[in-house]
Amino acid sequence: MAATKTNALHALTAAALALPGMSAKAAASDYQAKTDIQYGHYRESDDRISVDIYQGMTVLPISQSLELQGSWVIDSFSGATPVLTLPASVAQTSSGASGISGVDGDKTVSGGEQAVQVMTGASTRETRYGVDIGLSYFLDNLSFHASGKRSEEPDYLSHGYHVGVDWDFNRKLNTLSLGFGQNFDRVEPTTRPLSEEKNEYQIQLGLSQILGKKSLFRLSAGYTHGSGYLSNPYKKVFIQGLDTDHNLQDGGFNHVFYENRPDKRDQWSVSLGYIRYFSALDSALHLDYRYFTDSWDIASHTFEAVYHQPLAEDWMLIPRLRYYSQNQARFYRDFYTTPRKDHHYSSDFRLAGFGVLSGGIKLSREWRHANKLTESIKLEAGFEYSAHAAALQLGGQTASELTDFNYVLFSGAIKIKF
Repeated sequence: MAATKTNALHALTAAALALPGMSAKAAASDYQAKTDIQYGHYRESDDRISVDIYQGMTVLPISQSLELQGSWVIDSFSGATPVLTLPASVAQTSSGASGISGVDGDKTVSGGEQAVQVMTGASTRETRYGVDIGLSYFLDNLSFHASGKRSEEPDYLSHGYHVGVDWDFNRKLNTLSLGFGQNFDRVEPTTRPLSEEKNEYQIQLGLSQILGKKSLFRLSAGYTHGSGYLSNPYKKVFIQGLDTDHNLQDGGFNHVFYENRPDKRDQWSVSLGYIRYFSALDSALHLDYRYFTDSWDIASHTFEAVYHQPLAEDWMLIPRLRYYSQNQARFYRDFYTTPRKDHHYSSDFRLAGFGVLSGGIKLSREWRHANKLTESIKLEAGFEYSAHAAALQLGGQTASELTDFNYVLFSGAIKIKF
């Protein structure tokens, strides 16, 4: 039984050693081939948006010190999304899919007016394809990682790479990780003649510390710099009183223009994690916190607790609770009653102030040495429910209830080790 508990602890803490965005593995290959195939279904309340997610991962050892990794993802998206927020008093309604036929340009609006959302005129359908291929090289106390990726949608193309190194020291009780990556993206929306580029680079640093036989602590920090076209090419804004001295593109209605975000963005994050193993229950509790801030004046907090509880032989129950809160970007408004001096505008609800409370559960069953070809086969099934609301923001509500909706995520996976 002692050996079983030790193996369980190793399995549970292995995932915790992976720092966000980095491959923080132990500096040794286990020389084992493995493959995972997963499916997820995301759906928002009122059936507004649904996404089917198919993804897979394969690890192939080439030698005792060299490992090849590959992953792929296919996202199939459908539904209507909000593209514009208007003062209710100027919205001219219709019976169409979006519910808006025009904007009354003669009315003067005030900042306290009720707002309404304008949705895409028809259900949008598109699919994203992504692939990532990497190599890892392992020495006694060091491991090196390099990968390249490509993601393609009908209106978006992204290429990128990542390199990293992990160093085990202090009798392998500590792991120091450093990573660097770049992305090169091009956006060409299907609804307007536009072709723009944006670039991004990331630097990540992490440290993990085994505190004893039953606990582990981790700390990581990251910095990301983005430049180029950082706006959403489909989102529009209502701006009252804008004169002709601007370079915003007309949005098709009175006082409506395509959004314009700053062309640079700096992002910083710090993450803390702690794992505690409970020998009496043969279980482990994962606690994580992440702080994020950026040059657009967004700041967010993420708290997460995940509990791993073995049940009967080879069964595992994993409940999860997560809370997220962010304040709004400095240039975000539902609509604009006066122009901004910097001409930065966005009514995208993802830049608003809101909170998200999520709860989920996952159940897995593993079969060891089920046949001569595999060492283990694991099946997983999960469910998660999330409430996204302005009233859930830390420090009080700063956005309208237009940001309020709920969503669910169903998931399933098969994981095979050879």
